[in-house]
Amino acid sequence: MAQLLLFLIRLHACQRSVLTKLLANVVNGRFTKALGVLFILAILTLVFCAGGYLGQVTFRPQVITDHEIHTEYRVIERVEYQTVEKVVYKPVEGVSDNHIDTPEPLRHFQNLDELDRWLGNIGVLDIRFDVVDKETNQRIKKFDCDDYAIRLQEKALRDGYIMSFEVIRSVEYNTLFKQKRIPSGDIHAINSVILGNEVYYIEPQNCEIVFVAYLD
Repeated sequence: MAQLLLFLIRLHACQRSVLTKLLANVVNGRFTKALGVLFILAILTLVFCAGGYLGQVTFRPQVITDHEIHTEYRVIERVEYQTVEKVVYKPVEGVSDNHIDTPEPLRHFQNLDELDRWLGNIGVLDIRFDVVDKETNQRIKKFDCDDYAIRLQEKALRDGYIMSFEVIRSVEYNTLFKQKRIPSGDIHAINSVILGNEVYYIEPQNCEIVFVAYLD
């Protein structure tokens, strides 16, 4: 753009100079030279117009674009770290792992003599304590066969012995047991133990023991 302006200024000065010389030639009577000068002036005028047109086409005004800056704010999830209390276990003085009291594992009766002695020591009357209803906390005076069987099993477990709870039909019960009989068609709760390779039934109400079968 600056070069175009400089060119126009120079062209204007040149035109003024030519016109001045033309007038001087006309005054002095030099008409032929004056026509040549006019021809040159016309060519310069055409060049001036063409330069102005080309300047408009070639040189365009510079456009300054203002870019706006947009800032986005995003919410980032916040992570909170909480201090967790650390539990430290310290050994107790004078106590080692080898001297911690642990319950002894349950075991079967070794033989019939051990079973007889245990039943004789607990006695039948020891089993006949009152049964208490857990909901009403009232004593149940009526003892059923299952109450006797459960109590005898609990007593055996407290003493470290394995004893099972069994339910059998009247036909099998009356065939095996001799001291007591139950009505035909009824079922009855008793206990059972394993002695080595043999299985025995126990009537918890009178401690009668009967052989049932061999395991092998």
